[in-house]
Amino acid sequence: MLGGAIWRKSSYLIDRVGTRVASDLVDIVDDPLLPRAPGSRAFDGEGLLSRRNVVVENGMLKTYLMDTYSARKLDSSSTGSASRSPSGGISPSTSNLILKASSQSRDELLADTKHGLYVTGMMGFGFNAVTGDFSRGASGFLIQDGELTDPVSEVTISLNLDQLLQRIDAVADDLDQRTALASPTFRVSSMTLAGS
Repeated sequence: MLGGAIWRKSSYLIDRVGTRVASDLVDIVDDPLLPRAPGSRAFDGEGLLSRRNVVVENGMLKTYLMDTYSARKLDSSSTGSASRSPSGGISPSTSNLILKASSQSRDELLADTKHGLYVTGMMGFGFNAVTGDFSRGASGFLIQDGELTDPVSEVTISLNLDQLLQRIDAVADDLDQRTALASPTFRVSSMTLAGS
C-alpha cells in the first residue's frame, strides 16, 4: 500500500484503488494522531502535518500511503506519510496501522468456530509483495467445538494475501494498541495448512 512500491510496480495492489481488496468486515486506518501511540507524530518526515488516512473501508482500497515524491510519480498528492531514515533518506511509511475492531468478543468468535487453528505466533519471512503470496511457519492451539485444545507448532499456513483478506469472516473487539501495527483477533474462513 506504500506509494514507493506502487510506482515501482512491486505490489499486487497496483491500480486497485476503488476496488475490493478485503472482506467488507475489514477497515484499515493509518492514524498518526492517536494519543500516546507508538507511531504517533504531529508531522511526517517532510514536515507536512500528519493526518489520519483510511486505507481500506468496508473492504475497498481507498488510498495508497504516499510521500511527496511517490505522490508526484503517481500523479497524486502526499498523504502525509513520509518517514525519514537514520541516514536521512525519505520514503513513505506507516505510522499506527490498525485493523479496526468490531463489537464481537474474542471468546464469542472462538465459541462460533467449530474447527480451526488459533495462531499465537509466526516465524520466518514468506510474503511476496508483487504477487501477494503468503506462507509462514505458525504455532498456536487447535480449536475444537469452540474451545482451545491441543497446542500446535511447526506448521505452515499459506494463501494469497488478496484471498486471505477477502476470506476474513469475523473480527473481534480485542484490539491492543501498544504496537504501531495492531490488529484484533480475526478469523479467516479457510487457508492451506501443512505440517504434522
